[in-house]
Amino acid sequence: MKSWRALGVEVVIVGNGNRDFAEDFRNEFGIEGRLLVDPDLHAYRAAGLRRGRREIVSTRILGNAFRALRSGARQTAIQGDPWQLGGVFVIAPGGELRFEYRSVAAGDHASPEAIEAALDESAEAVPESDPGASLLAPALNALRPALDASPFFSFDRVGYQRHAAGFDPADLDVDLYGRRCLVTGADSGMGYETALALADLGAEVVLLGPDRARGAETAKAIREATGNRRVESFELDVSDFDSIDRSIVSLAKDPVDGLVHAADVFARERIETRDGLELGFATHAVGPHRLTKGLASALEASGDARVVWVSSGAMLTRRLDMADPNWLDREYDGRVAWAETKRAQVVVAELWAEAFDGTSVRVNAMHPGWIDTQSVRESLPFLHKLAKPLLRTPAEGADTIVWLVASPALEGRTGRLFFDREAVRTHWPPTTREDPEDRDALWRGCDEP
Repeated sequence: MKSWRALGVEVVIVGNGNRDFAEDFRNEFGIEGRLLVDPDLHAYRAAGLRRGRREIVSTRILGNAFRALRSGARQTAIQGDPWQLGGVFVIAPGGELRFEYRSVAAGDHASPEAIEAALDESAEAVPESDPGASLLAPALNALRPALDASPFFSFDRVGYQRHAAGFDPADLDVDLYGRRCLVTGADSGMGYETALALADLGAEVVLLGPDRARGAETAKAIREATGNRRVESFELDVSDFDSIDRSIVSLAKDPVDGLVHAADVFARERIETRDGLELGFATHAVGPHRLTKGLASALEASGDARVVWVSSGAMLTRRLDMADPNWLDREYDGRVAWAETKRAQVVVAELWAEAFDGTSVRVNAMHPGWIDTQSVRESLPFLHKLAKPLLRTPAEGADTIVWLVASPALEGRTGRLFFDREAVRTHWPPTTREDPEDRDALWRGCDEP
């Protein structure tokens, strides 16, 4: 470093510990120059650095550790994220990037010779890379309406891959630090993948679920997977009014930038909640409505809040019928009940978009296509076994949820149903279109059940 400083080079070291730890590190190793701390990982994400366990436990570690010991380095206490992998960047005075190196294993560092070559005034800048959309994107997007005319060519995994080829990577090239997102149903499936992705983008994420121990384990797993320390769990049963009302007192203290209704349940037999509602209707429609209502002021305080209702393609097969939403007069059919409440979610989202008209809160629904989830495994076991290779993963299903919460490309759109980042029609057969009376009855049924 001394030779580099003699050339007028300023060496800046960025770490993820706290200020006191950095000072001890400076004193122990005689570090000169700037030593910065980045506990919130701003620089880490901006530099495109990575983290991982397989890399850290690779066989290369032994050689790297031996070389470190020979140089006099010793492992001391660890602060921050121990799974982070570092990097080296050479930036010219005008901001031109001359060299970049990202570690692939602990102790993996750029060679001094390569760094010194980049310090030479004649060194060329690193060519800028623009991931951009696929070259096939325009053609695929143009063909999408025709290819999506049937769910059999669009709802499966091949359909997702075709749609994803037309996605713009810049849509999710965002840093959500400072934004607070609440996710129900985050202990598994698409809810988990949504929380994981939002945390990876830097958001503060609160996992809402009825099982305190499972929620804590999930939050820990997400913190370890992303390095984001601002992930916590909060006990809330979205099918229970008392639980919702108690939770709102704490959850509404700070602005809410994202609210994802991903809690999902499938029942083979009618189950009645403590409040006298059918479990699916309470979990998918009434409970989320009550939670949204209680958080309305916190959502408006955000300045750019996003509310997302996670529905299902099964809603396209059903019409909203408020004659018996709690299945008191009908013989219970779990599949029909599930699809009906998924239709109700889309309608409630539309009604909430109207309620938030004139504010900065955007409310949308989405359906993910055919996903390999617990509900699908339980509701359609034979189809699940037969079609499993074609089913999308929960992470693929969660992509549009994350896009709706995080992307500036949403451009203020509200009250729509989205599928693979595109707004789509909410009714296929005309017979599934609901009456205005049923829409009003649904709102009343959610508001005053």
